[in-house]
Amino acid sequence: MSFVNLHVHSAQGSLLDSILTVKQIAQYAKENEQPAIALSDHGYMYGSLNHVIECQKLGIKPITACEIYECDDHLLKNDTKDNVQPRYHLLLIVKNQIGKDNLFKIVSEACTTGMYKKPRVSVKWIKENNLGEGIICLTACQAGRVSRYLEEERYQEAEDFVNLLKDTFDYVALEIQSHPTADQLRCNTSIFNFAQYMKMPYVITTDAHMLSADQLDTHSIFVEIGEGREAGETYLGCHLQNEKDIFNYLGDWNFDRIIQQGIDESVKIANMVDDNIDYELNKGTIMPKAHIPDGYDTESYFRYLVYSTFDEKFGHMSKEEQDIRRSRIESEIPILKELDFLNYLLIQYEFCNECDRRGIPRGYSRGSAANCLCVFMLNITQVDSVKFGLDFARFANLGRKGSAADIDLDLSKARRQEAVQALCDIFGEDHVAPMATFNTLSTKVAVRDIGKVLNEKQDSPYFGQIPYSLRDEVTKMVPTVKTLSDLGEEVEKEVHLKELVGKNEKLDKVYKQFPLWFKYVMELEGLPKSRGRHASGTLLTPKPILHYAPLCLDNEKNVMAQFEMHICQDTDGGMGLVKEDLLGLENLDIIDDTLKLAGLTWKDVDINHLNLDDKRVFDEVYNSGNTVGIFQFESQEARTMSIAAHADNIEDVIAVNASNRPGTKDSFPEYCKNKLYPESIKSIHPDLNELFKTTHSILLYQEDALHLFAYAGFPEDKQDVARRAIGKKKKDVMASLYEEFAEGLKKKSWTKQQIEDVWALLAKQAEYSFNRGHAVAYSLLSYLTAWLKVYYPVQFMTALLTAKSDNTSKLSIIITDCNRMGIKVLPPKINESTLSFKAKPESQEILFGFGAVKGIGESVITKIIENQPYNSFNDYISKIPDKAATIALIKAGAFPTSNKMKLMKKYAALSYEKKEYKPVQTYGTKAKLLLEWDINVDDYKIGKKVDKETVLQLYNEKRKEKFDKEQEEKYKAYMIEFQQKYAQDQFLWEYESLSMFLTDNPLQEGVDLISTNWDDVPSGEKAVVLCVISDIKRKKDRNNNPFAYLDLITSDRIIEATIWSRQLKEYFDLISKGKCLAILGRKEDDHLFVEKVKPYTVWLEKIKRTRSKTY
Repeated sequence: MSFVNLHVHSAQGSLLDSILTVKQIAQYAKENEQPAIALSDHGYMYGSLNHVIECQKLGIKPITACEIYECDDHLLKNDTKDNVQPRYHLLLIVKNQIGKDNLFKIVSEACTTGMYKKPRVSVKWIKENNLGEGIICLTACQAGRVSRYLEEERYQEAEDFVNLLKDTFDYVALEIQSHPTADQLRCNTSIFNFAQYMKMPYVITTDAHMLSADQLDTHSIFVEIGEGREAGETYLGCHLQNEKDIFNYLGDWNFDRIIQQGIDESVKIANMVDDNIDYELNKGTIMPKAHIPDGYDTESYFRYLVYSTFDEKFGHMSKEEQDIRRSRIESEIPILKELDFLNYLLIQYEFCNECDRRGIPRGYSRGSAANCLCVFMLNITQVDSVKFGLDFARFANLGRKGSAADIDLDLSKARRQEAVQALCDIFGEDHVAPMATFNTLSTKVAVRDIGKVLNEKQDSPYFGQIPYSLRDEVTKMVPTVKTLSDLGEEVEKEVHLKELVGKNEKLDKVYKQFPLWFKYVMELEGLPKSRGRHASGTLLTPKPILHYAPLCLDNEKNVMAQFEMHICQDTDGGMGLVKEDLLGLENLDIIDDTLKLAGLTWKDVDINHLNLDDKRVFDEVYNSGNTVGIFQFESQEARTMSIAAHADNIEDVIAVNASNRPGTKDSFPEYCKNKLYPESIKSIHPDLNELFKTTHSILLYQEDALHLFAYAGFPEDKQDVARRAIGKKKKDVMASLYEEFAEGLKKKSWTKQQIEDVWALLAKQAEYSFNRGHAVAYSLLSYLTAWLKVYYPVQFMTALLTAKSDNTSKLSIIITDCNRMGIKVLPPKINESTLSFKAKPESQEILFGFGAVKGIGESVITKIIENQPYNSFNDYISKIPDKAATIALIKAGAFPTSNKMKLMKKYAALSYEKKEYKPVQTYGTKAKLLLEWDINVDDYKIGKKVDKETVLQLYNEKRKEKFDKEQEEKYKAYMIEFQQKYAQDQFLWEYESLSMFLTDNPLQEGVDLISTNWDDVPSGEKAVVLCVISDIKRKKDRNNNPFAYLDLITSDRIIEATIWSRQLKEYFDLISKGKCLAILGRKEDDHLFVEKVKPYTVWLEKIKRTRSKTY
């Protein structure tokens, strides 16, 4: 008989609290011959299915559990400083199938309705909803209610609570924990005595947060860098244990038989857990049924839908072209049916159809879906795969039998949530939910953070020995490897430190000096540190999501599943659930806004009827490199490649799109050369010229590999399998493929050398080649943006500006392009502007929107627009009494005036609340009138009586004179204060309000002389930055030397800079707010470290003199 660890926490489920992985947990049980092991994370169940999978691999019984937070009333969320509702730990273990479903419900309630600082639920609620059935309950650690009550001598309450647990759950045991601390041993005694009194079982647990005792320091470091708290002795003994460890820790606490009884109870509880609990794993693809009308089955309805659009799509074509497509459809349907894809595609049809009905913009296609003609017929994609020569086998072939279909959909970024709601409306709210993702502790962050802790902690063996410079140096030795996804897109992967040690001499030298630093990094790198929500992945399930996964809230308080993508989606080792990838694409919103501004619809620009040979589009955009705002072509590299290819047809656009990826770039120069000089093409074999016709005889696309395998006689189901095997460099598979490949080419009279050469080319390019279907779809969308830019330039650029209104550097680039196109981008106009940028195509102008003006809230903007037009400035301020908004609009140039400063002063004067003198009806004593007001009452006697009316009049005159002087002084003070606060540095007003210099850039002359853009300066290189200092934060370093952080306004952004002590002292007179400067510095990431400083005018004159001598 052995011990079973029933209280165990994983790094994935108990974030920043445990350093145990589920693999380590299962492996420990295997190595220690423990028949079962539990996972009982705090409050959540993120890793529970991973735990099941890892245990099953090793033949260990997985025990699913959760250490929940329980409280008296989880609906109560009104803690105050003086009154906090206590919460306690309670461990719940799944006993059987009913228990699994009930625990999912309990945890979901805690993580959604009960979420308040922590996920909480009340035992009373569990009992009332009969959710304790099928669950074993343990009383948890010292943070459990029973332990707390016993510690506080609240014995009756402890008894009452335990009775409640017994009435709620199938089985209840009290927990004794195997930790060597005095507090825990005292608690154990209380629990043991209470168990005897209650005649209840007790069980020994370990509350494991790490693999072994020697990881205590590693765990402490992890907690400190993750949560900024010191772990202290709280975690002593909190590691996985066997019987020997338990007797070692508890041997002096009690008799061996007492300890053995607690160990035996762990095995007894493990044996209570059913062996055949169904977690919905490895059942193939699980998806809801599409809604099929009466009279149809799945295949007949699929056929009906496919052919229902045939005339609309192909009615204008010749009979021959139509027959080709009918034949293609008939060849696709049997394969789609055999792969069990029909129902999935009908689901996509329903969803896409509903999005179209709601007017939610969708992309043309993503991934290999464009390769399937049936998908086009269902209007899921907008790409005619026959027209573009796209191989169906890249999307579906019999070699994919058993794998799930997976279509990613691009949707309007602005309306993505509406699309998710459409999915909910079709299939039910409780059948749709996003999935969890986990961000991990990267090696570089671990190096920096752990090094910082070790350097700054006084009890560290490396105190003061690991300065920032060394941490930074080691960080830079950790490379980032770029690989390609199956789609052919770039994916970055960081290399772990454990993979580098022993392979880098410089790194090994640091390792020998600081072995503990490296040990901690290697043990902690890659562990989860935070949970997020998958950016696009949304689960779609036949039964409610809660049947498959517990629920929680994302950061925006939306309900989501607690499991991550692979557990949910994978058919091998996962649940095989359908994942809808709904990706928000801003470019679709830009197109949609352009169409609305131009009075067009998406049907008007149907890509299947748009002229794809429009010379203007190629000449004015792609061939000339004027690709600002053009989808997939905005980068400098894409522009350069487009020009190099002399892109004058859609195939060039597709080729550039596919080539602008790592790996495929290598063959692009050859593409350009072969296109421009076809007579110089040297092919391995003449047949390749026809096979790779669209790519000028180079192997560029993944589909080209398919063509080659098809040419060599491979059946369709083996073509994509072969391409994948070569791409992943599976040597054993490649060897067998080569024989079949060579044999096929020999039959076509290829020589041995030709076969070897083409195989080498295939092996090299298959790893990096790009999916042509994806490239075609994205290039067609790119072409549409280019077409709109050519034929509706003002509308397109307006939509582009609106989309980028929160990105100053992008706005600057777009406005520069507008100037090139002869379009004026003007400041907002108080009587014409709206919330967004406004297109004025008749005058080739675009007006800034009020929404882009800093300092104006949306409610004020609404009021401004509602009250347009304004007869005068006075009319405006009478209707919009908002000081901040008015000042911002004056600075932005929204009011018609040739003198902004004069208008600002006018507003200051108008906004001053003048007070009028109010006469008094009485006056003071005779003495006071004489002393304070120089009024002798005796001078105003008529006989013996004082002329009170005259005295009062004189008194009011004197008081008014004094009042007016005081008001004048207050007015002057107000105007001075107003000017100092709002009317300084007029040359910066436009930047302050619009985040850029639009009509009056004080740096423009210098900018025109510098060709290098800040974005193009590599990290580590030097650059000259022309700027205005907008903010200075003065600091002192450890040696009490002054330095400063600067905010530098440039023509298109704010750059943060650091000026160290030596430079600050040298250029002290120049470092002040509002100074126009030329700064030479070193760029590190997006930060500038100042080296030299000159006044902007001095630098400008010097540059101009140098240029004049040169020319």
